[in-house]
Amino acid sequence: MLKLGNCSIQFYLSLHMRWIVVIFLLGAVTVMGQHSVTGKVENEKEEAVGFCHVVNRSTGLGKVSDIHGNFKIMARRNDTLEISYVGHQTLTLPVTNDMLVNFVKVTLPIDTIQLPKITIYADRYYKVPLNIKGPAIHIPGVTITNPPDPIKPGDVTLGASGVGGVPVPAATIHGPITYFSKDEREKRAALEAYEETRETITYQKYIAQDSVRKKLSAIYGLDSAEYDQIIVQLHQQYPGIQKTYHPNEIWNWLLAYFERTVPFVKGY
Repeated sequence: MLKLGNCSIQFYLSLHMRWIVVIFLLGAVTVMGQHSVTGKVENEKEEAVGFCHVVNRSTGLGKVSDIHGNFKIMARRNDTLEISYVGHQTLTLPVTNDMLVNFVKVTLPIDTIQLPKITIYADRYYKVPLNIKGPAIHIPGVTITNPPDPIKPGDVTLGASGVGGVPVPAATIHGPITYFSKDEREKRAALEAYEETRETITYQKYIAQDSVRKKLSAIYGLDSAEYDQIIVQLHQQYPGIQKTYHPNEIWNWLLAYFERTVPFVKGY
């Protein structure tokens, strides 16, 4: 019954209609209440792909999936999720109501890089002479036109090495058997310090930015002391993060760690 002043209006619904209205309202509340997408990232062989980057491009926030490929990220309907991992194709997914309610399985295809083919034709009756004295064959893009100077003992060359296709700055020392001499040991110590600095310089510059401190403090409501406490704990528990190169990967790591640690620092 609806009362308006001295008037009253009565609404009569059948029992079936009442149940339909109740179910409709419950469904609407359930969909509106969902603000996160939960799922798992797999490859084409249905094997878990761990440590993927899952970013909500609509909010700018991201997560890193666990070792089993599971993730949970804040999102609303019509947001856009971007899922990426080294060696795989990047997927862009619009968030739907089904994704907010159900567990999502994402298949991340391998990113195959195809090089252009080269076809070489030769005369089947051509006979190669035993002593070739003609000029060397020049292949553009392959033949070295200006060879570098030969490496001498004591020279140091900088390059890159790594496991799994991830490049890491490295240095190589060329020298005689005086490897354990005082000069050589001091040279190696200096190069090791130089290499370690090169490995962490990107992270150190990123974490030192005042904008990073302000943004994380604003997101999680932290004061300066609480922020410093979390950063110290992060470096103690995960020292390897300081060798991360990509700013997006550093940011996603920070978000994932802060979200887990803030409740303990705040005490709730």
